Amino acid sequence: MQSTFLRKSLVAAALALCFVAGAQAKDLRISMYADMTGFDPHDTTDTLSYSVQSAIFERLFQFDSKMAIVPVLATDYTSNSEATEFTINLRHDVTFQDGTPFNADAVKINLDRLANPANHLKRNALFSMIKSVDVVTPYQVKITLNKPFGAMINTLAHPSAVMHSPASLKQYPNEQDLSVHPVGTGPFKFVEWQQGKDVKLVKYDNYWQKGWPKVDSVTLYPTPEDSTQVAKLKSGGVDAVYPLPSDLVDAVKSDPKLDISQNPGIYLYYIAFNTQKKEFSDVRVRQAINYAIDRNLWLKVGFAGLGSPSTSPLPKNVQFYQKQTSPDYSYNIAKAKALMKAAGYEKGFDVELWSSNKTDRIRSGQFLKQQLSLIGIRVKLVPMDSGTLNQRLWSTPKPADAKVEMYYGAWSASTGDADWALRPLFATESWIPKGYNVSYYSNKKVDEAITAGLQTADVAKRKAAYADAQKLLWADAPVAYLGVPDNLVGKRKDLSGVYMLADGSLIFNQAEFK
Repeated sequence: MQSTFLRKSLVAAALALCFVAGAQAKDLRISMYADMTGFDPHDTTDTLSYSVQSAIFERLFQFDSKMAIVPVLATDYTSNSEATEFTINLRHDVTFQDGTPFNADAVKINLDRLANPANHLKRNALFSMIKSVDVVTPYQVKITLNKPFGAMINTLAHPSAVMHSPASLKQYPNEQDLSVHPVGTGPFKFVEWQQGKDVKLVKYDNYWQKGWPKVDSVTLYPTPEDSTQVAKLKSGGVDAVYPLPSDLVDAVKSDPKLDISQNPGIYLYYIAFNTQKKEFSDVRVRQAINYAIDRNLWLKVGFAGLGSPSTSPLPKNVQFYQKQTSPDYSYNIAKAKALMKAAGYEKGFDVELWSSNKTDRIRSGQFLKQQLSLIGIRVKLVPMDSGTLNQRLWSTPKPADAKVEMYYGAWSASTGDADWALRPLFATESWIPKGYNVSYYSNKKVDEAITAGLQTADVAKRKAAYADAQKLLWADAPVAYLGVPDNLVGKRKDLSGVYMLADGSLIFNQAEFK
């Protein structure tokens, strides 16, 4: 990593900056549930790391608290009707934290890097449709795609689509070096990352949004133990907890000094069925399980009742969501038993349910086991640590070799668009290991609808295509659609501007102590 001398120099500089205002220095302290994985968003896949990175880096477009697209480093855009060309106008008078100007050249360098498979970046697949990026004027770029892709602007708002300083990319061509020398246009500059201990950021004085940030420094502490996080908050050791565990909500509510930021999420929880397995190849069995689960009770068991049951394959805050009413998957054991009998499984069958070994996943798994026992399905719970689970789930080269039978997990459509909610989970092209279709589900009509949603930039046509996809997927039930928990942040009552976006990422760029 960094040399001891460099690290001490950076810390000293940061402290000097913090104390310029003397007693008026404002330091924000946040407890987070795990540690970072790195500081290059182009090569990152976890939401927690994106949360910290988004204080350092910015994108052309980002999401507001309701997952609506807002321009940030861009000012506006136009596209052709075929959704193959996007012309983007850029904000003037923005500089990177090393003084490098932000302009069209910087955008081209970053998007070319993301789109080049030779760079072996983890987020290349999101941008593989980019054919070329051309500098039209110093503050305008034209992005040409190799195929129609109506979700392009939403994809440019994905947390990975950030702008690195071109000077930094040139100075640190090695990915490992770049990941510990992040330089963006955001309100906070990177100071130090002591793995397992803390991450330190300081205010960027020349940030283009005048008057921000309102705090001088931010320190983030990885604290995996839920009760320890809340104890630190109650004792004043930290100012915010990300996220607040739902089973500790009452402990925060009972403290008059504390408050809870509660916002709707887009993390859809589901049970995937391996449709290559005989029992799950029958839609009646899949529908029976959807009828057999009391979603409101599932929310109470796993998330203190804070959230909303599924009413579509899309969460409500994802673009093009439409509520589904047929079938009506309200809790109905009689209906579930009738479907099981019609499918020839009146006596049920044995099955494994895989999940992570997080406390809430195990607790929910036990509840799901009890629910399914009422229709004769005998569930064996198989919780695993995340490394083992990821290896066993996502690395299977052939569907015939897949050992998974049922999987309890969650998916965040972090582009805020129906495409990234449906295509990775349900398209035939997304079968593992190419995507995340752990159900090995394939439906030609669903594939056609998902593809149609990308063939145009016309909002009405995209809406119609995704309406068809949702209707088909709801009835065909390749998964049991469970629900979307709310996002919770515990914080000091006098702290504003710290909350979670619907995709589960933490926002603290506009943190302010009132």
